[in-house]
Amino acid sequence: MDQSAVISELAAEYAGIEGFYFLSTRGEFGYIAADGRSYIKETFPQLDDPEFLAQHPRFIEELHHFTHDLNVLKIRYLDSHEPDIELGYLRPTNEGEFPWRCATLVPQKDVLDTLYADYDALLTKGVKDPSQAAAENELFEGVRGIHHGLDDLANHQDNFGVYHYFPLLFYWPPSMRAGVRGLVPEVATAPMRILNLMWRPAGSGYGDAGGAQGYGRCTTVFTILRNNLEVHGAIDRHRRVENRFEIG
Repeated sequence: MDQSAVISELAAEYAGIEGFYFLSTRGEFGYIAADGRSYIKETFPQLDDPEFLAQHPRFIEELHHFTHDLNVLKIRYLDSHEPDIELGYLRPTNEGEFPWRCATLVPQKDVLDTLYADYDALLTKGVKDPSQAAAENELFEGVRGIHHGLDDLANHQDNFGVYHYFPLLFYWPPSMRAGVRGLVPEVATAPMRILNLMWRPAGSGYGDAGGAQGYGRCTTVFTILRNNLEVHGAIDRHRRVENRFEIG
């Protein structure tokens, strides 16, 4: 089966994945086009923009670090199946009776716990309006539509204004599932996973031990990637289910 057919099948099974960043089985970093039939590799056209480079003199250095970190993530995930790299997984469009008509994000419990804790801290500080808390913090018992859920992950900041997450899709094809151990649920039953592109291994150059580190390492690169989610049409807040229903 050719690549376009595989992509079309994935886009049909997991409606809404178009435009979000995707790590292909070949190790390429890109996204599925809006037509749901082609995979577009991210080339960072800012590299050819002298004005942008003049305004961001460290961008090339940042991009070098980003590429290195992406390669480390890819190797550690594919070879070692490190569970800390994952933020959750996607359920296909037709699984479950939800008000959205797209794939469903199931975040890991520790991710949900962090979102709750950071949200409560912002309420306590008065940054969030308590009257809007119910609508903004609706988790549908721990699951969300892909557009709402990945938007929240990509743009989540803790109560110090620091980003911790950037969702990256990865699909385990049947030919690669054998021998994968240590991931919950198993890839045989949940092959579409959400990785954290901001994950960093413990060690020299990444800060303290454990999980995602070096959050400020590639700030300009991640700003571009977050903006691109809207440019690609992956994040469109008018598609959120809470914007399509009124309580009468």
